[in-house]
Amino acid sequence: MTDESSGSILDNPTLYKGTYLEFLGFRLIAWKEGYTKIEMPVRPEHRNTVGYLHGGVIASLLDIAGAVAGSYGVSKDFVSITINLNCNYMAPHKAKKVIVEGELVRITSTLFFAQAKLFDPDTNRLCATSTGTYKRQPRDL
Repeated sequence: MTDESSGSILDNPTLYKGTYLEFLGFRLIAWKEGYTKIEMPVRPEHRNTVGYLHGGVIASLLDIAGAVAGSYGVSKDFVSITINLNCNYMAPHKAKKVIVEGELVRITSTLFFAQAKLFDPDTNRLCATSTGTYKRQPRDL
């Protein structure tokens, strides 16, 4: 990672071996209080039948970026559960890599709110955005 790290669960791939997170194959490249940036090489199985990044993969990446943005410093003890996710798809993603940035918007005593943006790095085009509501739940390792 290029920025500060607070020890993410994502830093230990054995903890999500065999899961959907491993299938996606993304990488956490920046993480600090209230912000995260992830990138992922786009493989053929991530694309839809017309060759664009699949909407479900886009939603997953936006969701992960939002959850991680609100989990700085507590991810070893808590998992962020998605309560609500709203996605807006604005342009098709065609590149061989995808960049997603997540930002914490607000924290309450029981929930946190985050937004995320997904970019095509070849054109710097904003392809999708999301807003999400998350709840922290103690992690049972």
